[in-house]
Amino acid sequence: MLTLPLNEIDKQEALRYMGCPGAPDASLLAVVSDCEEKLRRAVLPGVVYRVLPLCRENGVLSAGGMVLAGEDIAQHLAECDRIILMAATLSGQADQLIHRVGISDMTRSLAMDALASAGIEQVCNRAEECFREQLPEVYFTWRFSPGYGDLPLALQPEILQLLDAQKRLGLTVTPEHILIPRKSVTAIIGLADHPLKKGARGCATCRMRENCMFRKGGTHC
Repeated sequence: MLTLPLNEIDKQEALRYMGCPGAPDASLLAVVSDCEEKLRRAVLPGVVYRVLPLCRENGVLSAGGMVLAGEDIAQHLAECDRIILMAATLSGQADQLIHRVGISDMTRSLAMDALASAGIEQVCNRAEECFREQLPEVYFTWRFSPGYGDLPLALQPEILQLLDAQKRLGLTVTPEHILIPRKSVTAIIGLADHPLKKGARGCATCRMRENCMFRKGGTHC
């Protein structure tokens, strides 16, 4: 398990999540800065992961007994022989703080939610840096999460079980396959012993690409 306290959060990323792509005014910046300080003090980020061999049998791709269904994940892992399966969370303290602030101040709640979204991305990026340090001779794909492309969200319970994430991180999943705490991520990173071609990512594989507020504004998440 990795414990990765939050570094300074990318405020510009958080502001984009808030729908503020331009220069914010001083009062909003003050709110964001104050919320960032409170969030960083409150949360207890953690990451659990396993390296699992990939199995390809009769056209079925699997890892750790979990079937990885869909053409997109098959293409993503086409040149890989193993994966890193990971789960990361900011902890339940993030959800509690967002809810508590939202009772009296929706602007602060929105800012806190956006900062937490940027924060969990930071945690995932730093975890990946740790993986690369541990496996310096290995080539990595980018992170691919359930819900990207045609990889089903229904994989979430199996991922948490394989990682023992409920016991180790307090991470659970609803019947609708939503992770709890909400500011949490599961992902698959392909590994290989040779350089990998860059595959489609981001908007090209996102289910929300037709209705995305970021794309409508000319940016991306």
